[in-house]
Amino acid sequence: MKRPLLLLLLIFTTHSQIFAQADSLRTYVTEALDIMKARSVNKNKVDWDNLYLKSLAKTDTASSTESTYPIILDALKQLKDNHSGFYPPELIEAYKLGYRAMGMEFPTPEYKMLEGKYAYILIPPFAAINLEEQREYSASIQAAITQLDKQNPEGWIIDLRSNDGGMSSPMLAGIGPFIEKEKAVGWKDADGKNGYWIYKKGKVYENDDLVFDMKIQPYKIKNKRKPMAVLVGKNTSSAGEVLSAAFVGRRNTKLIGTNTAGLTSNNNEHELSDGAYLVLTEGNYIDRNNKEYNKIGEGIAPDIRLENLIEKKPENNSTIYIEKAKEFLNLRNK
Repeated sequence: MKRPLLLLLLIFTTHSQIFAQADSLRTYVTEALDIMKARSVNKNKVDWDNLYLKSLAKTDTASSTESTYPIILDALKQLKDNHSGFYPPELIEAYKLGYRAMGMEFPTPEYKMLEGKYAYILIPPFAAINLEEQREYSASIQAAITQLDKQNPEGWIIDLRSNDGGMSSPMLAGIGPFIEKEKAVGWKDADGKNGYWIYKKGKVYENDDLVFDMKIQPYKIKNKRKPMAVLVGKNTSSAGEVLSAAFVGRRNTKLIGTNTAGLTSNNNEHELSDGAYLVLTEGNYIDRNNKEYNKIGEGIAPDIRLENLIEKKPENNSTIYIEKAKEFLNLRNK
């Protein structure tokens, strides 16, 4: 009599474990879906009952948390924002280690004086979660601005052509000395509510919430009225477009080049229970005039458009960009 009882106990335990695992996987997928439903910029355009039904049904064949990742990715595609993403725990841990720990070159700005009177600075992309490296990155941009400003330039050339995104807060802190208006750039969410990235004395806020602190004495530029040419193009993307929007409408400032990439939407990171990140598009960029950039792929239009650029060898376009920038700066200085 003991054997059948033991067998029944074993079957019951096995089934209980299977049901417990299935419930756990459904809970994990539901966690991700709940975030999407509450915060997606396109939340009002989705049939959520249908998406929950289909997504949770797929967990019936899932065997582990990792096997639910494609389910979450499929759900993100249904949002149709072209910018949200999902990153597994091991990739997030690598991002937290930073560039050097991953054997990658640390991004620093390129800067120089042109003809002894134009201050040129290239702002590179930056995509590490490592806080110390974020601070180092933003400090390196302000250090470059400091060195150039000491040489009393007649105007500034800010090159964003290769900035394809990453972490917007360290970038905004880096260019902080140029930001002369508190609400220079922000976003509009699905409910039509505006939010703003605000730079104050080396710190970046999202509305009233502090999201980044350089932890150094920030630089204050001598004269914010000097003319500025901001170089943009199709490779200026995502966080690079945040910087572009921050300069739209700025006094004595013109964007020069072509439309940016058109990933003009605000992403926020949400850590799931296993350490994976759900990076969700929650708003569309707005500039200081509250113009909303809500068309995927359209991008931010330049004030001065460049024609006849060479597609196959974009590096050959630098001369065209720089000459047009100098032309504008000379005109503003007359």
